Amino acid sequence: MNNTMPGSNDQERSEVVELVTRAEASVEALERGAPNGFWAMTAFGRYRVCELLGVTPYESYVGELADDPAGLFDEAAGLVDGFEVSVEGLSWRLALADALRSAAKDIRMVADARDV
Repeated sequence: MNNTMPGSNDQERSEVVELVTRAEASVEALERGAPNGFWAMTAFGRYRVCELLGVTPYESYVGELADDPAGLFDEAAGLVDGFEVSVEGLSWRLALADALRSAAKDIRMVADARDV
């Protein structure tokens, strides 16, 4: 696991990782409950987030699952937007915020399609 994020402190990193971990666990629970495989369409964006954060996807999670995993990804993106980074870390921060928002969008797309 990558223990550093450009321009972030340990508290900021912990908050973002916690939000992403909760969102991941919630989507995984939805995946297990939907045999049609729709949730697999969210895998690329979610994996991109994990890669940029340096966290392992599909880690076990003990805690309350979120009703709105997309909202957790959006909240994490808002935190990342607030990171003060050097010029060298700017592309990473922008990529992470984009990946978080893309994952949220993908989750909403699949959830909306299932509601139809």
